[in-house]
Amino acid sequence: MSRKRTVYSAEFKSKLVLEVLKNEKTLQEIASANNITPKNLQNWKKIFLDNAEIAMEPSKAVKDYKEDLLAAQEQNEMLTKIVGKMTVEKEWLEKKLKSLDSSDRKQLIEPKFT
Repeated sequence: MSRKRTVYSAEFKSKLVLEVLKNEKTLQEIASANNITPKNLQNWKKIFLDNAEIAMEPSKAVKDYKEDLLAAQEQNEMLTKIVGKMTVEKEWLEKKLKSLDSSDRKQLIEPKFT
């Protein structure tokens, strides 16, 4: 029987990480009091500290996000055009193949030996 994975809210994680950063209790004490593993708490602390600059400079994070979004949209448009072109080509080739008589089709698939 598999164990269901527990999902913690961002608010809960932040609260615990701030508690760890206060250094009033050890990481072990906080983890056991909240029934989580110390490794989870360490991971959350690392993520929290790695992303702290976003809190200090949110406009930069928003700008980076918008730039990434625009790049992804441009790439999506390019790929959509390519898929559309390939679809049109495929449909044209299917129609062309159907319009050929059987002898012409046979010549297309049989190798020519000289």
